[in-house]
Amino acid sequence: MPVCRTFISSMLTTGKKIILVFLGILVLAVAGWQLYKYRWLDKKLQTVTDKTKGLYDIQYGSISLDEVSGTLHVKDITITPDTMVYRRMETEKRNPSILLRATIPQLDILGVKTPKALLNKKIEGRSITITNPSIEILTNRKHKDTQVHDPSKDLSSQLLEKFTKISIDSVAVLHGNILVRDIDEKTPKVQGRDISCSLTDLLIDSISVKDSSRILFSRTLGIASKDIMLPSGDKKYKLGIHEVAFTSRNNVLSVGKFQLTPQLPEDAFARSYAYSKDRYDFTLENIKLIGIDRKNAWRKILEADSLIIGKSSFKIYRDLTRPHDTLSRVGKYPQQQLMQVPIPLNIRKVVFEHAFIEYKERGAKSDSAGKLQFYNVATTISNVTNMRQAIARDDKCILQFRSKLLNIAPVSARIVMLLHDPHGRFSIEGDIGSIDTKDLNPLIQPMGLARMEKGHIDHLHFNFKGDDSSAAGPLTMLYRDIKITLLKKDKDEPKFNKKGIPTLLANVIIKKDNPKKNDDPRTVDVHFDRIRNKSFFNLIWKSIFTGIKQSVGMK
Repeated sequence: MPVCRTFISSMLTTGKKIILVFLGILVLAVAGWQLYKYRWLDKKLQTVTDKTKGLYDIQYGSISLDEVSGTLHVKDITITPDTMVYRRMETEKRNPSILLRATIPQLDILGVKTPKALLNKKIEGRSITITNPSIEILTNRKHKDTQVHDPSKDLSSQLLEKFTKISIDSVAVLHGNILVRDIDEKTPKVQGRDISCSLTDLLIDSISVKDSSRILFSRTLGIASKDIMLPSGDKKYKLGIHEVAFTSRNNVLSVGKFQLTPQLPEDAFARSYAYSKDRYDFTLENIKLIGIDRKNAWRKILEADSLIIGKSSFKIYRDLTRPHDTLSRVGKYPQQQLMQVPIPLNIRKVVFEHAFIEYKERGAKSDSAGKLQFYNVATTISNVTNMRQAIARDDKCILQFRSKLLNIAPVSARIVMLLHDPHGRFSIEGDIGSIDTKDLNPLIQPMGLARMEKGHIDHLHFNFKGDDSSAAGPLTMLYRDIKITLLKKDKDEPKFNKKGIPTLLANVIIKKDNPKKNDDPRTVDVHFDRIRNKSFFNLIWKSIFTGIKQSVGMK
């Protein structure tokens, strides 16, 4: 799904821009010390306007300076871009990739050692604090960002032209709000609330800029945000990320909650499309991305040791009373879509510790909905990558799945997907444990217009191999004393009626037990040709269902 597939790319790009804006404000604060103290105290900062060729206008409300303690307090700073100047620069192909608009209620610089700044071009101090900033980042989708290395190198070279050393014990941006939008659009691409950023032991000199252990010139970087919102382009969903935090001490990104929330109820969502379409409602909690490669993150490459999701819920709804589209889904298997993620990605292990999965379907013939539900899902996916070098070492993405079907029958499966395979090859082997067939009626009745009157499934095992066109392999289902009733929807009332003669014939034809007394268990060979406009999981489900029908002797 596009909104999920591009999420990682959007977050990496946006996160980098937000960090750079914070760093840019820091640079402004350090340079502003010199501007305020020695040239324009109690005047507007005309020099900034000159140096940006009129692109920015910077104003402030009040300023106070204590030379003895080396303290500067500035209130009500505003940074405003001139979009007319930006457009002129755009035609000359020398415009920056982003514009910044900001209001900063308070900026405090404490403990700056003035003599060193004067005599040795060194700035040393205790802290810089920016409080409650509101920042708007304006991007230009026509402007291609060719930056593929750590931009701190460019910033450091510019700063070291003015100063031989900049050393600050701590830098903090507290409780900021950020909005990111395209310069030509009003709808925001990203909104961040209550964002804070902290840097410790910040050092910029000719030696520290080569220190690979530092991030943004600092020993440690910490970023936290209360909420980040990313509305989808079609306004059918709202994507929210809550309680986000990153610390460079251990290279861990944590997220309290991730929510993909549909903005329309089920019926209205279905009616909003000409064809039947899946409606997603996802919630993931207690997320940790561990062992992030920071250098590659700057280059828009996401590499990490593991992604752990503590608790999650995945609900999917489809209304089959709507016509199905004819678009081909060939090339859309999960491992094939992984290849289409717009950034290089390599996560060695993804773990869902405790999940709930529900597929709800409104049947075209029954006009009622059934729910296929998996409880207590525990899943591990290894080698989640689209990077050619990683795939050359290991071309298998392996999914291990354990759950309880309808919170009753134990289910386990192992899916092996070949990465970068031209035919989308995969294999799946699985088992379903003991369940009374009547427990399946809430699922079978609306989806299959049938009701199980009695019977028990002891065990089901399947082992399929598949590709873009089909799936095939053996299936064994052990069961006993099966009896079924075939149904039809009542024309006048919201109920189902028994099909008399078809039910009689079905119970004559079906094989009521496997194995029969004193016989070996029957195993059937399944072959199912993929419905080309349906999904990977439809192929698996239809293959299993085909094997079940063959096992009981039904066409």
